[in-house]
Amino acid sequence: MASAAAGRHSPDFNRPNMSDLRIVLLGKNGSENSRVGNTILGTAAFYRSAASYSQQHSESISGEVEERHITVINTHLLQPNLSHQHINQGVRECVSLSDPGPHLFVLVLQNNDFSENDRHRVKYVLNIFSEQAMKHTIVLTTDEETRGYIWSSKNNSIPDLIKECGGGHLQFDIVNTGWRAELFRRIEKIIKKECKEFLICYKYEDEGGSVDKDLSRSGASLRGDNKAKKKSDLKESTKTSIYREDPESAKLNLVVCGSNRELKSFISNLILNQSERGSELSSECVRRDVELHGRLISLVELPALFNTQLSEEEVMRQTLRCVSLCHPGVHVFILIIPDAPLNNEDRAEIEEIQRIFSSRINKHIMILIKQNSEHQTEKLNEETQSVIQSFGGRHHFIDLNTQVFVLMEKLEQMVEKNSGVCFSTETLFEAQLEKRKEFEEMKSKIHSLETWFQSQGNDQKICLILHTLYDC
Repeated sequence: MASAAAGRHSPDFNRPNMSDLRIVLLGKNGSENSRVGNTILGTAAFYRSAASYSQQHSESISGEVEERHITVINTHLLQPNLSHQHINQGVRECVSLSDPGPHLFVLVLQNNDFSENDRHRVKYVLNIFSEQAMKHTIVLTTDEETRGYIWSSKNNSIPDLIKECGGGHLQFDIVNTGWRAELFRRIEKIIKKECKEFLICYKYEDEGGSVDKDLSRSGASLRGDNKAKKKSDLKESTKTSIYREDPESAKLNLVVCGSNRELKSFISNLILNQSERGSELSSECVRRDVELHGRLISLVELPALFNTQLSEEEVMRQTLRCVSLCHPGVHVFILIIPDAPLNNEDRAEIEEIQRIFSSRINKHIMILIKQNSEHQTEKLNEETQSVIQSFGGRHHFIDLNTQVFVLMEKLEQMVEKNSGVCFSTETLFEAQLEKRKEFEEMKSKIHSLETWFQSQGNDQKICLILHTLYDC
């Protein structure tokens, strides 16, 4: 096992890198998981009911919290009656979403819904990630019964589990979020103690069967079972996570932009295969990750840039945040517009995108045109055609019946044509510097013309116009 960690040590464990943290949530109650994830990120990022939670895949959402880049992976792996196959698939998915490895597992538990069998299930699932996972785990209880360690005398499952977890216990409080700062502090403590930047996880061969049957037979994790020995023997040959060989080439970074929130939500939900979300999520850049046909997709929904309530500084902050969330850069910007004459908001948003990103965005942008299923046509009005040409000439029609694999083929072709080159933060900075240089050159020319007109004694009105242009 020692060799697996070789080369992954932090250069200075007295001061571990805490600017980029990946946190995995494990819990039986989907809505409680979402509540904890939202509080960690400081925004209503996760939106799903407990009833549908077990049917969902793990979901990864990133955000900036206390000057840290935090990624929270919300999982369903503690749901009852999951087979080995579903557990192993879920672990592989979670490993890919937390690549190159998670810093912490947070067990979101409630004393009135946690049994001794649940404790064994937790240990079983964590052991699939890594034999060292318990050292990178903290128990976070969300019910009042556990406040101040007031445990049920008939149920010691949570206290017993806390003793085994390297991060101990915290009590969730939606009003006082001081526990969040304590959570980050304990992550730092774990990193220092374990001398690892993050936990290295493994993938396992699928062996079928039922987790519940296995737990009832062993009474604990599979560690003492013959299958555990078999899995242990396989570890050296299966240490690579699902994207470890070439994680960057296996990742596709997308940004959805445009003025219409409903259209942006439509395409986001189509790609992520999710139900409708609250519209408030479009007010801030948030990255969501999903594994689609063996490829990791990162999607950011960029809020409308043309907004009279946003300052220029805030527009640039959102733009930079959008690109920086897509490390190492954006493969495709998806601009979605309706199959109808553009309105003033559409026109203003398009101009703002062109102004900020410059022509450098052209080879990275795909225009999607949302059509009415009952009335479809390949004919586009002259203004829409002009917009398409100004952004490089690529467009694709979509409707309610669009299959996501058809759209992904189009996007893959773009990435292949660009040889995988991204629109990075460096590209954005270069675009801004180029714009600044052009602006300074224009001001210099106008100043020269103004000086010449004044020397010729020409109309002061012309000089005033030039001076106004100079100030703009």
